Amino acid sequence: MSTPLLAEFEALVDREWDRMANAGTWWTGIERVAIATEARLSRDDAPSTMHLSAATTAAARRVSTEAATIRQVDIDRWADGGLDPFAYVELVSVVSRLAAIDVSAFGLGMDERPLPVPQPGNPSFERPTDAVVSNGWVPTVGPAWAPASLSAVPDEVDAMFDVHGVLYLSMEQMSDNEIVRNGVHRAQIELAAARTSWLNECFY
Repeated sequence: MSTPLLAEFEALVDREWDRMANAGTWWTGIERVAIATEARLSRDDAPSTMHLSAATTAAARRVSTEAATIRQVDIDRWADGGLDPFAYVELVSVVSRLAAIDVSAFGLGMDERPLPVPQPGNPSFERPTDAVVSNGWVPTVGPAWAPASLSAVPDEVDAMFDVHGVLYLSMEQMSDNEIVRNGVHRAQIELAAARTSWLNECFY
């Protein structure tokens, strides 16, 4: 039986699959789906498809399963292997949103949706002139903190907030300590979020 929650989630996955299938700022649709494929394979410790460079494959799989272990030296090593730091930011965005959607689907009792068919098109390669490495490990516009983590690739910021709003709260809703979503009060939402962050070793 369909519910407003499930309908909202399904609509989100539709939007996300469309984004994944099409060219982004640094990757083609084929590459974005290949990154997502590596992310899923890594969860089962399955062999790589070998469709991406060694650095990109390593980054996708590490972000998917061992994100808490990544350090500056890893990002530098991948950059030496040809993975541009701006492209790495987009990779992190694709993998992290896929993880959020797949875990949410599991929690809702749904099967993982098959990854989309890639669409033709070329990346824009737009690089914000004010995106630099400041107090973080990758380029950001302004100081590096969670809301600005993907700011070097603006389209990915929009995608992040889309997922954030459906699976958690919109930025506007976060200012409302009395909000209730799907029968769950804000305090309950934050308890679940804090517990999940701790289990995932999120240092933010």
